[in-house]
Amino acid sequence: MAAAGFTGIGFTIQDLEAAEATYGLPQVKRICDDLGLVHLEVELLEQWWTAGRRRRVSDQTRTSLLTAAEVLGARQIKIGPDVEVVDGALPPLTDVAHWATELHQLAAQATEVGTRVALEPLPFSNITDFRVAAELVAAADHPAAGLVVDIWHLERGPSTLADLADVPGGKVFVVELNDAPASQSTDLFHDTISHRVMCGSGTFDVEGFVKTLQQIGFAGPWGVEIISDAHRRRPLQQALVDAHRTTMALFDNLTVDGEDHVAGAVRSQVQKSRG
Repeated sequence: MAAAGFTGIGFTIQDLEAAEATYGLPQVKRICDDLGLVHLEVELLEQWWTAGRRRRVSDQTRTSLLTAAEVLGARQIKIGPDVEVVDGALPPLTDVAHWATELHQLAAQATEVGTRVALEPLPFSNITDFRVAAELVAAADHPAAGLVVDIWHLERGPSTLADLADVPGGKVFVVELNDAPASQSTDLFHDTISHRVMCGSGTFDVEGFVKTLQQIGFAGPWGVEIISDAHRRRPLQQALVDAHRTTMALFDNLTVDGEDHVAGAVRSQVQKSRG
């Protein structure tokens, strides 16, 4: 990743378990430092609002992610909303007070190990609207609780760039850039993991997305998340080079208020590509 120009990387819980068994997390940290990968992230915590057996399983993952975040010096832990279908439908978020309390407690635990938590709205979850997600984060009332803003989930969900413009910029902890053709499937989960393309190769308003985030005060790092069947089949190094090149072309061509955007200031902040 570093050879392709990236300065950060995201680790899933499965990545962390494999790395711990092979190297140990302190060695992973040293490798990242040596490569100049300074923006680190770990994921994904689910079912963090639940009770009973699901919560016990979730808490095991929570402990692992908190430990990894502390050892690696991760910027944040990504957390998910509810994606469980009940009677053929996803129940909407209703118990905001409970979720806010749980999010506050989780953010407090993250603070204790020097990190924070970022909630990712998903169009196939109980939190599809970025405004609702921002309201939940506000209700949690903790400086270490914020949002993941992925353009795929914005474009495929009910929110618009105008809605995103109303989200407090200081609460956007993570941004993920990608593109996609017209929807390839009615199965949104399958679509999001199978059909993403490089920035500028699809139908998304990626420039408008970046400008909106800049206008609300987000300054990076900018993540790149290309998840697709075609991307996974490519040689890893070439896929990374192309992901970085196409994303930087976006910033090189971007103008804000008629002025050339200082691409060099962003170049070192483009974070990661998943494949």
